[in-house]
Amino acid sequence: QENADSSTGTVQVRISDQYGRGTGFTDGTWAQPVSVGDRNGNCPEGYPVVNTNENGTVAVVWGDCPNGGTGPWDLKLALSYDHGTNWSTWNISHINGIQMYPFVSISEDNVVALAFYGLDFDDGDLEGDYVVGEEWFLYAAALREPQEGDLWDFTIADPEPLHIVTEYEAAEGDVHALHDFFETVISPDGTWMGIAYQQNIGLHPFEDNEEQRYIKFVRGNLSV
Repeated sequence: QENADSSTGTVQVRISDQYGRGTGFTDGTWAQPVSVGDRNGNCPEGYPVVNTNENGTVAVVWGDCPNGGTGPWDLKLALSYDHGTNWSTWNISHINGIQMYPFVSISEDNVVALAFYGLDFDDGDLEGDYVVGEEWFLYAAALREPQEGDLWDFTIADPEPLHIVTEYEAAEGDVHALHDFFETVISPDGTWMGIAYQQNIGLHPFEDNEEQRYIKFVRGNLSV
């Protein structure tokens, strides 16, 4: 979670050695929060996502917006291979643009798969950054036992744009077109990755400046 609703701060996790049992309305079996990385902005959308496997690998991924909600975002990953005792954290940004709602999955043999909604400011001939006509895409990548500093070879997982920035969104700085129904999985045998995500298909019939959406699923084979 973010440590506070503030312009800067940290991302933190809490560890329980009893699987979170006995928490109720108290801290229960959860340890004190551990900071795993800095946060240099207060993004209008998104939140840190944590996942783990049975072997004690823990990953946290989040989008950070040091340049404001419509400026270039950073994509960050914190990773522990010892049940959250020691952490490595690094910037894994792939595009000069917005990298929103990242999600992470981990296989039992430590294949780490990531996906996010991305809007690349440099992928066309449009003038400006968050402007009318910019396109959102689905990006994904996977590595086996990644280490600090490793580069992620993200690719576009669906060639169709998920959304195109409207006049209203550009004028208002509204980046809420794609929502947080978003998740990744790795198959039990570790051979493929699946992503559930959204694609906008047109204006909503009775909600102003909202979209109608498809829920889609894509599967890709892993070669890691």
